[in-house]
Amino acid sequence: MAFIKKRPFLALCVALLTIVFVVSAISYANKPSGSYMGRVFVAGHGGHIADANVVIDPLDNENPIKIPNYTLWTGNKLHMIPLGPASDHAVHDVRLDSRDRNIAFWSTYLAPKPYVIVGKADTRTNKWIDERRYELPKEVLAFGATTTKTLYCGSGQSEKYYMPIFMGYPGFIDVVDKDTLELKHRVMLSSNPDIPVNYKFTHGVNSPDMKYMYIVMNDADKPHGFPSGKQHFILLDMESLEKGELKVVKHETADFPAGTITFRATYTPDGRYIYQSARTRTLVLDADTLSVVKNAPIPAGWENHDVMTTPDGKYGISALRVPVENKKGKVVKDGQIALYDMENNKYVGQPMSTCRQCHKKNEKHGPLMWGLELVGCTRCHQDERTSEDVMGNNILCGLDGVIKIK
Repeated sequence: MAFIKKRPFLALCVALLTIVFVVSAISYANKPSGSYMGRVFVAGHGGHIADANVVIDPLDNENPIKIPNYTLWTGNKLHMIPLGPASDHAVHDVRLDSRDRNIAFWSTYLAPKPYVIVGKADTRTNKWIDERRYELPKEVLAFGATTTKTLYCGSGQSEKYYMPIFMGYPGFIDVVDKDTLELKHRVMLSSNPDIPVNYKFTHGVNSPDMKYMYIVMNDADKPHGFPSGKQHFILLDMESLEKGELKVVKHETADFPAGTITFRATYTPDGRYIYQSARTRTLVLDADTLSVVKNAPIPAGWENHDVMTTPDGKYGISALRVPVENKKGKVVKDGQIALYDMENNKYVGQPMSTCRQCHKKNEKHGPLMWGLELVGCTRCHQDERTSEDVMGNNILCGLDGVIKIK
């Protein structure tokens, strides 16, 4: 006792360390269980990519996707990868390199002037590596409606090339060298007469064996017009695309209610199915026939913009825009991910936000911890945030990740 009385600062440090040890032990003891675990990267309009470590339990009918809490000091495993100013680094696309899963390619959706940006980041450090800026083609400039927004969205890849897809009109696929980010080819969709002329948006993804690029196009009443509901599902030959040529291997269509818009998609790892987001619904296609085998409406108000699959292909993780109410009582959109069960053709439980924590105010914990910003430890720019827990619309779009069976 005399030793402690003579060293009050040491006693305080010992007490704090004891608290940290106890809280940490409790946190580790209460880590969520589940069938899958891994890391999900979600592209956002803020000029950054959300980086969430997740545990997935399909048997949890309330909250099947969780971000585990670890210790008092590290908070939960939700971080972010900053890319640049939102004015021209808002992103819809993130694609992990097939050769090195520690590298993420990304491409931009907005720009103040007619150009697009492709880049790559290191997921080990969550830091920007490199980027290149490309001017838009003369065909897009002549059309005029999609020169500063509705730019890149979907993407695919081959072994050597990253292939971002221009979402707007007229559509094109860029063939970019993965190592140098040099633009090797720009392939206009109009270069093949089998491609429809009247469409709204174009998205796509490569097949797991990289033999094909699958693209989906929303049929419309005129170029970049109102979606009729009809969807064009098209397979392109990847080897031809690498050479700057557009060769159609298969072309099928399906009809949905007018206004239906398809977005990004992902193959199951075995290549048998394609999980296709469609704003108000989630579709599953047979990858060989391109026929729709599952059609699951999502809850009213949600918007589904992408869906990736678990390693066994049984479940999909969807990137959603979900209406929420902020502290001022205003309804805004928040970026959240949800679990889709293919066998039962339905969503499980509630979605989980990948945006809200980084956008919430710093919370202080007293009395011992006044002045210490402990909540989150997200590497985010929390000091620049306001007191609103949701900063307007937190818009996400595409996602990719590494999910493993536990």
